[in-house]
Amino acid sequence: MEVIAKTEGLKKYYGEGAGLVKALDGIDLEIEKGKFTMIVGTSGSGKTTFLNLLGGQDRPTEGSIYVDGARIDTLKEPQLAVYRRNKVGFIYQNFNLIPMLTVEENILFPLDMGNDKPDRAFFEEMVETLGLSDRLSALPGELSGGQRQQAAIARALITRPAIVLADEPTGNLDTRSGQNVLGLLKMMNQKYHQTLVMITHDLDIAQTADRIIRIEDGKIQEGRGGHVGAGQQ
Repeated sequence: MEVIAKTEGLKKYYGEGAGLVKALDGIDLEIEKGKFTMIVGTSGSGKTTFLNLLGGQDRPTEGSIYVDGARIDTLKEPQLAVYRRNKVGFIYQNFNLIPMLTVEENILFPLDMGNDKPDRAFFEEMVETLGLSDRLSALPGELSGGQRQQAAIARALITRPAIVLADEPTGNLDTRSGQNVLGLLKMMNQKYHQTLVMITHDLDIAQTADRIIRIEDGKIQEGRGGHVGAGQQ
């Protein structure tokens, strides 16, 4: 098993004294490269906090985070910005597309931020696979919810990141569109061997993953499909 990301003793606390909230309370976890890992848990369980820490969008109270061979919890903000741009693809529930940019411009935006030239062959193959080839000149407001999420998936993949993090990507979609987006995520994971970590509260959705990790009250409760981390089995 090749590990692309791992956490050791990961904790995130908010407040103090009687108001102390232990959002994460000692997470030891390894994520296998090229696999589709699903993190499930009830609202407030800590799963979104975990995703934000892995993506470099927040800092832990304690513990370490390693992604693609580098420790990220000790990076300064300028280094974290580069990490987020180059190593992580983000897919959000509310799409987070820029309204005044076309679909093509939204997809290429992460590369533009780093002044990087796109691999046009990869771009064209990906948008064809995602069914966006005829919508590249459209604005986000002209798309259906499913098409917006397809554009967000393409944007997340365009830099060929070490890991893609998806936060309830089907949460704002109807059942049919949600199933379509989930199928596309699974297909992109298999086609490009893209490591994907997704959070959901829907156990039916979770069954499509290679591995399921359950977080409750800031701790790992159980896992399916392999090692869940030292001290957490």
